[in-house]
Amino acid sequence: MELSLSPKETEVRPNTIPDLKVDATFRKVAKNAITFALWKIDEDRLEAVTRSQYGTFYDNCAYIIYAASLPGHYANHETITREQKPNVVLERYIHYWLGKNVSEQNRSNVVHKIQELDSYLGNVASIYRETQNLESARFLSYFKKGYDVRSGALLSAPKRPRLFQLHARKWLRSIELATIDWSHFNSDYIMVLQTETLIFVWIGRSSSGIERRSALAWVQKHWSGSPITIVDDGYEQAMSQENKELWNSQLPLKKRMVCQASQSVSEYADYNGNKFRIYKCNQRGRLHLDQLDVGMPAKDDLNDAHGVYLLDNYGQSIWLWVGAQAPQADALSAMGNGRAFVKKKKYPDNTLVVRVLEGHEPVEFKRLFANWLHVWQENTRGHKPVSTKFGKLDAHSLCERPKMAADTQLVDDGRGERIVYRILGDQVQELPICKTVVFTTNASYVVKYSVQCATVVPADLASVGIETIIYQWNGSEASAESISRADKFAKASFDGLKEPGMFVQLYEFDEPPHFLQIFEGKLIIMRGQRCEMLHNGSANGGNVLLDTFLLKVYGDASYNAKAVEETPLSSISSKDCYVIKTSHVWVWCGQSSTGDAREMAKSVGALLGENSLVLEGKESKEFWQSVAMYFNQTLVINGNGNSCSSSTSSSSGAGSMCNGSFNGGNISPTLSNNCYLNTSVPSKPRPPVQLFMVWWQQSTLRYEEILGFDQQDLSSDCTYILDTGTLTYVWLGSQALNQERYTAIAQSYVQNAPFGRRSATALAVVRQFQEPNVFKGFFESWQNDYGKNFLSYEVMRKDLGNAVPSTCSLANNGSPLLLNNRQKGFDGHKKYPLTVLIQEMDMLPPEINPLKREVHLTHDDFVSVFKMSFYEFDELPKWKKMELKKQFKLF
Repeated sequence: MELSLSPKETEVRPNTIPDLKVDATFRKVAKNAITFALWKIDEDRLEAVTRSQYGTFYDNCAYIIYAASLPGHYANHETITREQKPNVVLERYIHYWLGKNVSEQNRSNVVHKIQELDSYLGNVASIYRETQNLESARFLSYFKKGYDVRSGALLSAPKRPRLFQLHARKWLRSIELATIDWSHFNSDYIMVLQTETLIFVWIGRSSSGIERRSALAWVQKHWSGSPITIVDDGYEQAMSQENKELWNSQLPLKKRMVCQASQSVSEYADYNGNKFRIYKCNQRGRLHLDQLDVGMPAKDDLNDAHGVYLLDNYGQSIWLWVGAQAPQADALSAMGNGRAFVKKKKYPDNTLVVRVLEGHEPVEFKRLFANWLHVWQENTRGHKPVSTKFGKLDAHSLCERPKMAADTQLVDDGRGERIVYRILGDQVQELPICKTVVFTTNASYVVKYSVQCATVVPADLASVGIETIIYQWNGSEASAESISRADKFAKASFDGLKEPGMFVQLYEFDEPPHFLQIFEGKLIIMRGQRCEMLHNGSANGGNVLLDTFLLKVYGDASYNAKAVEETPLSSISSKDCYVIKTSHVWVWCGQSSTGDAREMAKSVGALLGENSLVLEGKESKEFWQSVAMYFNQTLVINGNGNSCSSSTSSSSGAGSMCNGSFNGGNISPTLSNNCYLNTSVPSKPRPPVQLFMVWWQQSTLRYEEILGFDQQDLSSDCTYILDTGTLTYVWLGSQALNQERYTAIAQSYVQNAPFGRRSATALAVVRQFQEPNVFKGFFESWQNDYGKNFLSYEVMRKDLGNAVPSTCSLANNGSPLLLNNRQKGFDGHKKYPLTVLIQEMDMLPPEINPLKREVHLTHDDFVSVFKMSFYEFDELPKWKKMELKKQFKLF
């Protein structure tokens, strides 16, 4: 597919390079420093914004932000400038923000100014085009206390009255409106009407608890000491007569018309599973875009360092990637080309457009690709405990240092008590305590683990955070019935805990380090067909262990190792270790296997009885005769060690590999290096950790990422997801709603998450004040008592002396939407004026059921019409209700 864009549509012509004379204001910026700076463009003036004004914008101006930080760190409006050595690499970001009422002249001026700044900084910055109300997550991360947008039209107007619109869950955004009118109202928003004598705070019925709390805090900050009254959406008539007259002087209630919640998809967009389009930009007089034919986008698709690529994230964002060897003219024109693309595709004008340069891509860009390997390599969190030796974990350090626990994902040394339950079909069976633990792939298992703290120091015990972990392991062949039964049993076990605990749900192949550690890396996973023999035999499962089988040993340490039955064996690798159980136990180790991997294989072999270590190339004739059923002629091809055949992958997850060789029965199978494919289950990449605020909007889970997060970003009345790459944590605030839906939240996230996550990714659930050390360590500094002084919206409202109207008994987050079903049936509907509802049927808005017009009245209008509340009306006999509705033309 090919698109052609005219240069006339771009903000900068692609074939011209302006004469970049850098503004003197920019020259005050330290080139090689961690810093944060902000400038305002008003017509042709560029002026630096003072630190005290950071976070205040005018809607008729354009602004430029420059943020520089160390890789993996985040600057914000509180960042203090710190010079760095010349060889220190910095991440650099330039944003230009356009107010809703900015002039075309200002738009043009800001584009030229960012080119000056980019040139001054060495042309290595990522450039973001931001627009009012639809800013990027990175922009929002700069203003964690929220930000204000003032009306440029009111600069010279009297200070009162004013109307403000407050919105956004993560960090509150307040917008000053040029006019005072009902058209600005929406049940999603909180509106603030400032008059000479009183501040009205109008609470939209669909607003969230965190928005309401933030709004009250915002009002108290701006008008400390001023009298405040709270007005509930649909209950305006509950105001005192004096307040009502003052309100009517600005917003006549007879003209009231408030839209129902209508979140736009673009504002709270779900992840779309990496399904974006990539175009190659080619200059042929006019700009042409050639769409690449790619399935899952990969880093390798950006293979021309001299070229420019455009990534269309389905209108949610447009990214321009400029190769390191591309001409300077292409780098300059990239943003304009992105804007031309937005217009050509008829996307909203406020669509985010970002230009990134090869070698300087921000993490948000890298995450769009499933295989951007060096993203993971740059991550400072390693795979292995930094303070461990084989077989001995430094358990004291895990208790004392949450960061080490988070790095390793090890809560403790795994030596605590465990109780194992096997779930097959609808049967739940507690397994006897046994040193040798065998799982079968057709079952689910629930493990109740008691954390073993290697300390009695109260502070360290508090740091560990939990006493019990409920693990749910689902085999790859487990039936839906088994998994469903295990779900219920595991959740009931977790919900029934009296002590602080964590729930972890995982699948075969995705065992996190601590789960493997509690079995000391000796967990044996066998095929489902062995289930009957295993569990109908002796109490310790001895029958199956007397049978013949072959185990492949994965991993090289107690926190990453397990043994999985391989059948049929299609190939072997010199990098692997196997335990073969025949009449004797053999531990076979390939030439390229590590010493640690061999130790783990030997420890598994020791579980099965007396064993012999066999190294590749040094096998005895006795060995070959004993293992002929596994290492036989079907495994090798005519003694040709370099031959390679495609084979069906075993159910353990190994892919097709090369076959080995066999010669005279005493030479081991060997593999050609040039056709070897790693047979081990790959360790999952460790992407940079991400924190998301999540909430349900009807039946859809919405996400907002919080870049540069810390503990203060966790609010007690919200739910969050912390994606660490090894585990996806769901954090439940102590006051959060829908807590019982924690697994649905996690699964919805994983199914829609970026970089091609499998739906089998391990999920963990933690509750506020019961966070484990493996969770706390992902935050820069953790205070165990933080959040215990949380003030709910109801308490804040009460402290302001504003009682809830008796007609509107609010609960939970203060919304009638969240009470009983009858109230949902009334307050959950979009509200219209009576004049709209009494129209002829064909004139009604499409969402109105002509037989249920009354539910679209506000509470106040309902009472004024029927002389009773909806809840009293709902108790009447059906004939009486019908008669009243006809009387008032609502039928």
